[in-house]
Amino acid sequence: MPTKAPKTEIKWVIENPVKIKTKSNLSYLKGFECDSVIGIDYIGFSGEHYYSPINEKGNYISTIRKKQKLSREQISRLNSILSNKKMFENPNIAGCYQPRLGFVYFRNNEVICQTIVCIACSQLESSAETADLNGNFNQKAKLELKKLTSELSFSKD
Repeated sequence: MPTKAPKTEIKWVIENPVKIKTKSNLSYLKGFECDSVIGIDYIGFSGEHYYSPINEKGNYISTIRKKQKLSREQISRLNSILSNKKMFENPNIAGCYQPRLGFVYFRNNEVICQTIVCIACSQLESSAETADLNGNFNQKAKLELKKLTSELSFSKD
């Protein structure tokens, strides 16, 4: 009988909140402007619930292990993964969805988009439209996302 992963206690860091201004009409397919993107290595789940790195009040989750600003080239590669329908053809399908990778997009010092990824089960959720509304990506996308996490020096789990 498989054992369940221990439940992670989720707390929020209330000092220095950021402004949230997510827009439901953002789309990777159409492209959108941002000033910067921060990659976040974190534990984004507790039991069956999952969380973005920043909540609706602008508070960061307390389980962040590392944050790293993406270069313009890395942002471009990430956006091309999430906007390319071929990255979602014949998707890997598993059911764990325990996000450990987040991408937070900023414009004018406000959060405009958050995308959270579970590389283990090849699923993602985003406040912006991706090339696949179901959020299940394939092996090629998984390899590209792993390459990006390695460049950012994020943990391998």
